[in-house]
Amino acid sequence: MEIQHWRIRDRYYRLVGSKCMQCGAEFFPPVYTCKKCGSEKIKDKEMPKTGRILAYTILHEPLPGFEAQAPFYLAIVKLENGAKILTQVVDSPEGSIKTGAKVRATIRRAMVDGDSGQIIYGYKFVVET
Repeated sequence: MEIQHWRIRDRYYRLVGSKCMQCGAEFFPPVYTCKKCGSEKIKDKEMPKTGRILAYTILHEPLPGFEAQAPFYLAIVKLENGAKILTQVVDSPEGSIKTGAKVRATIRRAMVDGDSGQIIYGYKFVVET
């Protein structure tokens, strides 16, 4: 059996962003040019696994393929290093998902490929209680 390309890409299992070696700014998703100082001296940097919800919304009619996950909570999370990420919030009591709530990253099944049956995983966030 051939190992699928996505299985060997650690970016699917880790929050890997970028760090500017000139000014120290950190970004997610990764960038090739620093948005702060314009430097191209960029390296990969694993992002913190915790942060706080800045804003969120609830989708009662989620995107195709995510119907079983309704209601679908989307949030903008500010990580401990200041980088911001748009992410799904899962496995959290309904009342705990709110602005300012502390969250941590987790790996969950994102979808199943209909043709191959391959399960695709990705990072999501959970409210810390």
